[in-house]
Amino acid sequence: MGEFDSSTPPDPVPTILVPAPTPAPEAPAATAAADPVDAAQRRARLNQIAGPGQLHAAVLALLLSPGRVRELAVWNEESAGTAGAQAIRIDVQALAPGERLPWIERLVRRIGQGPLPERQRLLRAARRLMAADGRTDAGDRLHWLAIRYVLGDARALARPAAADCDLDGLATQTALNIGRWSAFLSRIVPSPEVDLDVISGTPASGERWWREVMQPWPDVGATRDMPDTDALVAALRDVQALPWMLRPILVRRWVDAAVHLSPAGKLSAAAADALRIAARLLDCPLPPALAGRFVECNDL
Repeated sequence: MGEFDSSTPPDPVPTILVPAPTPAPEAPAATAAADPVDAAQRRARLNQIAGPGQLHAAVLALLLSPGRVRELAVWNEESAGTAGAQAIRIDVQALAPGERLPWIERLVRRIGQGPLPERQRLLRAARRLMAADGRTDAGDRLHWLAIRYVLGDARALARPAAADCDLDGLATQTALNIGRWSAFLSRIVPSPEVDLDVISGTPASGERWWREVMQPWPDVGATRDMPDTDALVAALRDVQALPWMLRPILVRRWVDAAVHLSPAGKLSAAAADALRIAARLLDCPLPPALAGRFVECNDL
């Protein structure tokens, strides 16, 4: 499928932008229960999506950012001629925040079972949609990595090393790469950063989260500078190669720090999505505080 740096959406700006913050929703189960009949019918219709065209339209609809007209124009072009595409988009837009990422994973897995041209078509279309408004943000890049991983990119998960140390005993380079990958996540976790943090001089919540995550490695010289694409890929590969017993510990550290810094201890939708993708990329189970933010498709 090509390396991340050659197939990532083009980024015309020198840094990765972040999406505007959104209020943390109520627990997904409560949202879904607001109109159980409509919700059940919507899920049933999504489960009945058939054919590569409808699957393609549904995944791209799940990637749409509210209010971005150019993204919608790309979706319309990609879905032209697909029966029921507009109805699919309406159903997708009605999903609760905690349902969207599980549905992306489920539908992309179905595309992944199909022929290579359909998988390549999805990757090209997702890249085009993400770059439609001339920028890609950290959330776009995480969703891109998630799609590649779910499609079965064998290079998306490195072979884990044998466990011979604890997190605080990791080699300096690995600790630095945890810092780089965490710096990337910190643009979204525990909440997307806004310019007011910079204007006021108050440390952004992402900076506080990053510092808390990096407490086991005070002397490695890690910084929260945004890594470039090559450094980000190298960092992810190194983090994926952590011993299988240490990767869940790191994921729990990410989640615990995010919960600690979130209002009322409730993860925002953006943070939950980012942490779920990060956990999936490390082939780790979701800690309970994170799992509770989602309605899994297989639970419906």
